[in-house]
Amino acid sequence: AERIELWRQLCTTSTVLRRRIEQTLQEEHSLSLAWYDALTAIRHAGGRIRVHELCTALTEVPSSLSRRLDRLEDEGFVWRKSTPTPDDRRAVTVSLTREGRNIWRDANITYRSVVQTHFARHLTETDIAALQRVWAKLGEE
Repeated sequence: AERIELWRQLCTTSTVLRRRIEQTLQEEHSLSLAWYDALTAIRHAGGRIRVHELCTALTEVPSSLSRRLDRLEDEGFVWRKSTPTPDDRRAVTVSLTREGRNIWRDANITYRSVVQTHFARHLTETDIAALQRVWAKLGEE
C-alpha cells in the first residue's frame, strides 16, 4: 500500500509541476509545454532530426506529432523537408528555423527557472543521488 501511495504521489506531483510549467510558458511565450518539448528535442539533435527519431525522443505516435509539427510549422518555428533514403522513401526531416531557435532559447530560460523554483531548489544532494538510483532502477525494466 505504501508503494502504491508513493506512485500516486509521484503522478500527482508530476502533473502539478507540468501544469505550472505549461501555465508559465503559455503566459510568457504563448508556447505549450508539448511545443517546447518538441523544440527541445530538435535542438538537442543539433537543430535537425528525422520525424521518426523525434517520435522516439518524445515517445509520441506519428499522427499526434504530425499535427503538432503542422502547428509549429504554421508558426514559423520549424520547417519540414522530404529526405527519402533507399530504406525509407517517406522520410521527413524537421529543422528549427531562426524563429524556432529564438523562441526555444527564451522559453528554455523560463522552463529552467520554473523547474528550479518548484523542483530543483527543494532537493538536497542526498535526494538527487536517491532519485538517480531510483530512476536507474526503473529504467532497467
